[in-house]
Amino acid sequence: MKEHISGIVLGTVKHSDRHNVTSIYTRERGRMAFLSPAGASKSSRQTSARLQPLSIIEAEANITTTKDLHSLSAIFPIKVWRSLYYEPLKSTVVLFLSEFLNKLLREAPSEPRLWDFIANSLSIFDATENRIEAANFHITFLISLSYMMGIQPDVSEYRDGMEFDMKSGSMVYPYNVMPNNNLHIDALRSAFLPSLIRINYANSKHFRFSGKDRSELIALILKYYGLHFPGCDNLKSLEIIKEIFT
Repeated sequence: MKEHISGIVLGTVKHSDRHNVTSIYTRERGRMAFLSPAGASKSSRQTSARLQPLSIIEAEANITTTKDLHSLSAIFPIKVWRSLYYEPLKSTVVLFLSEFLNKLLREAPSEPRLWDFIANSLSIFDATENRIEAANFHITFLISLSYMMGIQPDVSEYRDGMEFDMKSGSMVYPYNVMPNNNLHIDALRSAFLPSLIRINYANSKHFRFSGKDRSELIALILKYYGLHFPGCDNLKSLEIIKEIFT
């Protein structure tokens, strides 16, 4: 059965000498896996170029209901990125976010609002020229995404001296925390959370982080995601992100 799809490419892995498997988060059906050609032929190279991580495409999908792998034809970019693959800082963030989304959306159903959020966020990132905004993008994206995923930290009850409990996603007083509980953020760092939670693409340039602070923050955010979506905190690209922003 042929069906028109809009998709965000999450990643591609080798399947055989002739084929790769490309995972795509589609607006219409959620996450799907497609066979794509491997090799050095002109058509294979063209297809690979159109299926780079975080490409946004439209295509004709040949969907086989009895199989997990489908095929694509007539692949065209919905967006042509002018900077994401060519600027070192942005290309590193693309590597990081594609790995993260590949894990987060492992079994994701169709969710048009989520699809639109990711696509619009990538468009904003591609157009971003301010270096601070670009350096903060992955932090802004992950914090904004927490709302879409239903795990946005609840800081409404925050008072001085409270700590953030990552498991419950809320603020607690230290005496309510089990001894040696490593799933909470100490009071000093938690005091910054009510401000941080307000970060967005319009104001992110006003958030100034040192390289050390940015590395520590992204590690904590990933740990928080990992508690609610297992596997999201175990990223190979995390060390690369830490290195480029330090």
